[in-house]
Amino acid sequence: MALILISHGNMAIETKKSAELIIGELPNTAAFGLQKSDGPDTLKTKVESEIKKYYGKEPVYVIVDLLGGTPGNVVVNLTQEFPEMQVVSGLNLPMVINYANQMFVSNKLDIKALMKEAKEGIVDVNDFLSQDSDDDDEEE
Repeated sequence: MALILISHGNMAIETKKSAELIIGELPNTAAFGLQKSDGPDTLKTKVESEIKKYYGKEPVYVIVDLLGGTPGNVVVNLTQEFPEMQVVSGLNLPMVINYANQMFVSNKLDIKALMKEAKEGIVDVNDFLSQDSDDDDEEE
């Protein structure tokens, strides 16, 4: 499996670094960020080159930061050339860690589980702590 992370600015690059800090090196993983000095064509060239390394040999998964933004639009256009490539939006750290865990355990990816865990990682911490405190009060 190959994973390509793409974002505005350095988000994808830093998300990859953060994931590797937590779980170790992510093989067959690349990250690209659209910089102010770049245009969509520059990003497309970089991403397309990375996709071609793996496409047809193993599954290629792409996670973009935002659907409808320039990086997402670049990838959506590339799906015409690479229709077997799987694309998901909403890049976040739990998503990348979940990908790595699935890869290390089974070398298969359950996209639905990846997206579910990413969504469940969004928590109103104050509300969570308040509920926990309420539960403690009920036990007394």
